[in-house]
Amino acid sequence: MGNPFLAALLGLLHLAIATCSESCSLDKISPSTTLTWCPCNGDFFCARLDVPLDYHNPDLGRASVPIIKYPAQSNSSFGPYQGIILLNPGGPGASGVSEALNNGSNIQAVVGTNWDIVGFDSRGMWLSEPVANCSANITPNQNITFRSRSAPRLLDEYYNGFIEYGKELGENCEKTIGGEKDVGPHMSTATTARDMLSIVDAFAETEDGKRASKPSRLLNYYGISYGTFLGQTFASMFPDRVGNVVLDGVVDPEGYVTDYTTNSVNHLDGIIASFFIYCHAAGLSGCPYYTGSTPKDIYERFNQSFVQLDPRKAEAESWSNATDLEAALLILKIGLLSTADTPLLYFNILPKVLLDLESAILTQNISQWVDQATAIFEVADDYPEWTLGVLCSDQGNAWYNKTLQDFQPQLDHLENQSIIGEIWIRPMLMCTGWPINAAERFKGPFGGDTATPILFVSNTYDPVTPIENALSSVPNYKNAQVLTIDGMGHTISATQNACGYAKLSAYFQTSKLPGNDSFCPLEAGPFSIVLNGTLAESIMQSGLSDLTH
Repeated sequence: MGNPFLAALLGLLHLAIATCSESCSLDKISPSTTLTWCPCNGDFFCARLDVPLDYHNPDLGRASVPIIKYPAQSNSSFGPYQGIILLNPGGPGASGVSEALNNGSNIQAVVGTNWDIVGFDSRGMWLSEPVANCSANITPNQNITFRSRSAPRLLDEYYNGFIEYGKELGENCEKTIGGEKDVGPHMSTATTARDMLSIVDAFAETEDGKRASKPSRLLNYYGISYGTFLGQTFASMFPDRVGNVVLDGVVDPEGYVTDYTTNSVNHLDGIIASFFIYCHAAGLSGCPYYTGSTPKDIYERFNQSFVQLDPRKAEAESWSNATDLEAALLILKIGLLSTADTPLLYFNILPKVLLDLESAILTQNISQWVDQATAIFEVADDYPEWTLGVLCSDQGNAWYNKTLQDFQPQLDHLENQSIIGEIWIRPMLMCTGWPINAAERFKGPFGGDTATPILFVSNTYDPVTPIENALSSVPNYKNAQVLTIDGMGHTISATQNACGYAKLSAYFQTSKLPGNDSFCPLEAGPFSIVLNGTLAESIMQSGLSDLTH
């Protein structure tokens, strides 16, 4: 899925080394119970909000929320100043501060320049205080770092490696951040939802809050991926405080709190199939991996390489290159997931990767290809405790002390859904070692009579948050609606769909829902190709609607 952690880290390093011409930097601001802005990073403003460590026990201690604002334009062509839109870019574990820093101007261009775009970091991570940092001296087993029926599958060693790593990490985190006054018990989504309410309340007391056209006591919010779970949690806890809320790439809340993987990779293989469709439409001049006369011919070319990366067979027959094959299979699956996440970018890169794989198999030089592909696709996970501190806590530590055998039904289901589906289980495996219980977690029910109708957004082919999640969530919120984007990739940003962006703008400006005009047709895709009909029709016509059997 790209590398949000690296991008965020680069942005945060920039925040921490503000030049002397700037008034402040987030690492040096003293927390305040009022929202006090100071100029930082050129066109931005920074603040730190002082909040209770535990909202139900305010005498226990304090925490601070780092906040950064990309300000609205004065005399905006969109009209009067509207207020603030809070961001959450997903994860759990991604930085909202970095999202605003890197993409605030782009988001503002869509929703309107009369909005402040505001990012904040969730509890326990990035620049928030206190911060969870208990993985620094724990190194994953090398066997799990690059190590998989008809599609080749990963070895049990891969999964058990993450279980063991999770146990070691959990033990260390319990010692260092697991106490009542430490950050570990205060990283749940419910606590972050209360932090968002604190930000809204603090904003309402400012001069900007008093002049805003939108009711300043209501949350205006753009959440993507995990951010949609945070958004649904807030809307369920505080329905009367919901303003203009867009939830893009919708997580199934019940599935998330149960096992994370339910209702996730339903349409992942549809995007992989689309690569062969777009490659065929582009021809050899546009897609060097092109072969034959149909998209299925290109798929068969891919599958000839794919099935040779079979570590289970290699291990059973004691092949000398078994370890290389396992590493190649894993990085190929990671690469395909990244490709499905952002097709407009990676469809242009994938042809050479696959051509090089063919050559590597032919010359039996798999290890060199692994190094090359890893440089393109591998995602660093430098602070796994940030993900686990939220995810495992939100689930009530239900998977603590479980074994690989307990996960087998989930693995079987994921493998039935996608040729690469099993890699999606990784965070859950590490929850087997997370012992820290949340001081507060929201168990549901999810839904409410919100003050403003919520707009859910989904692509027809999203790799990890299928459109069915949006469709099943909408009835739980008064007058909510789904905006459907015919396209592929994770969230609307993956499609760059102009129709969808226009409807987001209309909603944030006027609170107008799409109504009967809630479907945005397929637009230009990878290789600048415009397919005829819907994406589902193209996949069905290609004969590639089921890659797992």
